[in-house]
Amino acid sequence: MVVIAAKKDYAQLEQILKDQKGETSLEQRRAFAIKAFDVCTGYDIAISNYFNQTEFTNPFDKNKSVLRYGENPHQQGIFYGNQEEIFDKLHGKELSYNNLVDVDAAVQIISEFTDTTFAIIKHTNVCGIAQRPTVKAAWDTALAADPESAFGGVLVTNATVDKATAEAINEIFFEVLIAPKFDADALAILQQKKNRILLAQKAKIESKQQFKSLLNGVLIQQNDEGNFKEWKEEGGRETTAAEKEDLIFANIVCKHLKSNAIALVKNKQMVGKGCGQTSRIDSLRQSLDKAKQFNFDLHGAVLASDAFFPFNDCVQIAHAAGITSFIQPGGSIRDKDSIDYCKENGLAMVITGLRHFKH
Repeated sequence: MVVIAAKKDYAQLEQILKDQKGETSLEQRRAFAIKAFDVCTGYDIAISNYFNQTEFTNPFDKNKSVLRYGENPHQQGIFYGNQEEIFDKLHGKELSYNNLVDVDAAVQIISEFTDTTFAIIKHTNVCGIAQRPTVKAAWDTALAADPESAFGGVLVTNATVDKATAEAINEIFFEVLIAPKFDADALAILQQKKNRILLAQKAKIESKQQFKSLLNGVLIQQNDEGNFKEWKEEGGRETTAAEKEDLIFANIVCKHLKSNAIALVKNKQMVGKGCGQTSRIDSLRQSLDKAKQFNFDLHGAVLASDAFFPFNDCVQIAHAAGITSFIQPGGSIRDKDSIDYCKENGLAMVITGLRHFKH
């Protein structure tokens, strides 16, 4: 027996019966049955909601926050959720729509690190990030990556903010600072400006899914978890221990940049980045220009790409700038072009098997 739940499936069933001389397979009948049960479930839910109108409540209603406005002043904005589960708000004005988007990007990237790290986020992209033995050194090094873009950014660290760090941070304008803890004397310094938002992060984001509304519907996907699937040394030599640490760091940074994305790292400091470009070579040029703008020496730096190199042009241009090792997911039909260039020039190339597009 075959059940048909929608008129649009008639043509498919007719074609199956013609092709299979009046027969259907078990898998075909199962597929039609699933559609039928989905229709029945939809009716049941609709009827149940109708009879329970007085009792039904939106589970997010009690955590509804009306924002000053949305992405722009002419747009309305509402946040559904409980920020207090994640943060203790210690100071400052209410978080805006854009603040919330950048705060989410900030806590997502900082969750990837256990060693002392400081990151600066601007329009959801990382404009500075570094890992150092102390939080003050991490801040100084992260800021040095792009002090121009840091203006008005969202700052995040996974270490306690002390007085020395607070005094340094206090010199620039920023929107939000997130840290697990603040020393009392650091807090006194940072609270001098009434609008600064200071958040103590007390819990991680637990959601394993991401949601995006579009086309009168909603897209749902799993979070992009992990750094690399495999570690295949495919270049002209093995990576050194220092290069390997920088490549692992760079690949995480690249994962949190908008595609097409390129991250340049040296000594666990981002020294250049290209993101949101329509071609990979444009992202590379942008990253090299950023490094040049702030006088970074790229000799010995590493490069991470969020997707494969379809040609060897990026590897050649980066090599000419002084970059000696690369990490990328691979998967191009012309992977060999970039690999061969690395072999010919004694460069390291790591293939991870895990792409990190971010749109």
